[in-house]
Amino acid sequence: MKRKNLQYLVIALALIIGSFSDSYSQWTIAGAVSGAGTFPSISVVDQNTAWVAGGTNTPAVFRTTNGGTSWQTIPTTGVPLDVFCVWARSVDEAYIGNGGGAGGTGGNASFYKTTDGGTTWTTVASTGGSAGFFNGIVFSNTMPSFGIAQSDPPSGVGNPYYVSVTTDGGATWNPTTPPGVSGQASAQNSIVVVDNMFYGFGLGNNQPNRCYLTSDGGATWYIGNFSVAGGTSGFVSGLAFSTDKMRGVAATSGSLPNIGRTTDGGVTWTSVNVGANFTGYCTMKWIENTNTVYISANAGSGGVVKKSTDGGLTWTTMTTSGLTGITHMEFKRVGTTVYGYAATANGAILKMTDVVTEVTPINSAVPSDYKLDQNYPNPFNPSTTINFSIPASSKVTLKIYDALGKEVANLLDEVKPAGNYSADFTAGSNLNSGIYFYTLQAGSFTSTKKLMLVK
Repeated sequence: MKRKNLQYLVIALALIIGSFSDSYSQWTIAGAVSGAGTFPSISVVDQNTAWVAGGTNTPAVFRTTNGGTSWQTIPTTGVPLDVFCVWARSVDEAYIGNGGGAGGTGGNASFYKTTDGGTTWTTVASTGGSAGFFNGIVFSNTMPSFGIAQSDPPSGVGNPYYVSVTTDGGATWNPTTPPGVSGQASAQNSIVVVDNMFYGFGLGNNQPNRCYLTSDGGATWYIGNFSVAGGTSGFVSGLAFSTDKMRGVAATSGSLPNIGRTTDGGVTWTSVNVGANFTGYCTMKWIENTNTVYISANAGSGGVVKKSTDGGLTWTTMTTSGLTGITHMEFKRVGTTVYGYAATANGAILKMTDVVTEVTPINSAVPSDYKLDQNYPNPFNPSTTINFSIPASSKVTLKIYDALGKEVANLLDEVKPAGNYSADFTAGSNLNSGIYFYTLQAGSFTSTKKLMLVK
């Protein structure tokens, strides 16, 4: 609820509609919704299904089931206020939460559920008090039956928070009250849920930049203080963690292009610059069981989404069809394919399809030697598997290069315990048929092998 003074760079809706055919963008425009307010939220069910929620003093909810070709206005009977978060579990089941008062002014905030596509909504729970504001309703992607609904302190800044927990896919919810943090409320859409043990949310508005986390299922909570180069005030709008619960990234509404990065679960942080001309309010999402992270900004040169394939160390810009002012983005992973949707301050919607890599243990045996196997199948189109073994815990990189030695994919860049592993590689549409090379580096061991893409 801390965004009223943020300014968004937006383009006229007519220009947006006119650019639908921009096939050169990595993010393409997927229609638009009207009346979602200046800070809409979005949730992704699958490639074709997404929900958008927002409104100005009154609720506004929308859904597409055809990949953004059209957006249906969803009835909101029984929901009295504009909403600030949404999570959809299917085409028909979704949750929305309000800001406690018209315009998100705080109050006895409530969150709601529909199981019939919005025909009816039921109140799941309310915070009580006079300062509640639901910042997010988020389910775990690795443990889909677990989710939380998080609100600002119902009794005001510095008092206990409201976190309602479900362990049965939303059938029942149990409210909890994490201890308050002096001078701190919390931030819209900054919720992170890895599993039923590790979850949390961003704080604000006062320095130091902080997030609030639990690693033991809410029994205890700890503060992650992170500083960034040229530190700035602002609420923590971006927060994301990897499935290993150790690596995470965070940023405030004013810290870009600098973000914080942790490798110890948020206890300590270092500053990373994601690249110049990338500023304003941001959101972050880490794709489960991968090293892939996305960050969106309010404004940027060439695009307002960046992608990292090495766990937030380095970043590349993704084009966004000339659109700026992203307020929220979400992703759904299906195998090695990721479907993303993003909402903007003027109602335009973006979408993209991406390919990611998952590195998984093959068995529990500990190998005696380092080894890099030949990929299979080979030749391949478009996917192949690379197996490797490391006899001791090591910093491991696994990268794909073209025939000229240019890196075209970073499959792995992290410390791995001893074991036997499998990595799937799917060649994107930007790669042509031909010879490529893959290199494994682990400790002092290096090995390179050849693979062939035939399209």
